[in-house]
Amino acid sequence: MKRNYFIFDMDGVIMDSEPMHKEILKKVFGELGLDFSHSYHQTLVGMAAVPMWEKIRSDFSLETNARELMTFHKEIFFIEVASIDVPPVEGVVAFINRLKELDFTISLASSSSLKLINRFVDEIGVAPFFDYMVSGESIARSKPNPDIFLNVAAHFDEDPSKFIVIEDSYNGVTAAKAAGMTCIGFRNVNSGNQDLSAADLIVDSFSELTSEVIKKIAS
Repeated sequence: MKRNYFIFDMDGVIMDSEPMHKEILKKVFGELGLDFSHSYHQTLVGMAAVPMWEKIRSDFSLETNARELMTFHKEIFFIEVASIDVPPVEGVVAFINRLKELDFTISLASSSSLKLINRFVDEIGVAPFFDYMVSGESIARSKPNPDIFLNVAAHFDEDPSKFIVIEDSYNGVTAAKAAGMTCIGFRNVNSGNQDLSAADLIVDSFSELTSEVIKKIAS
């Protein structure tokens, strides 16, 4: 069976943005008077905004509803992010070009907002390479549920088994495997000590994903 489709996560896979998300969320926690820890943050990586705030609300017994908390987070986020320079992950632009040369269909499925997705893919010049992009904002259930990846498969009217997902988080890998897709775990040190063990292949650099490796995992 030929796997002709690649799906990229964005934060930590295309953009090295997890440190930015962490620092802004730490600021939001401070504004709300909540304790922020590295270990707790690791449980949130890969989640969309509303489900993330539903989890935080439950964990900290907050009375404010999740959407109000999300709105507060967004207000701070888009003020802070305007002055932050976020670099692409090393080697990812060349890798995306390589996939297009090999005639793969490429999608982006990110828990981030569509506004942030559009900003980042435009900034690094890869927007034209993506055949489809979907934000967790438009999906009812966030990663680690498989919904966002199944949305991509439904868009192309293809069986999920024909897709290869690249993820840097436990939540993302779990979602990809639950969707019935092949998953490459990308170990990004800035995403923290994520458990990627359920992935079919784990890499530390895009340079490891040569044309030969890509053809093998896609076959």
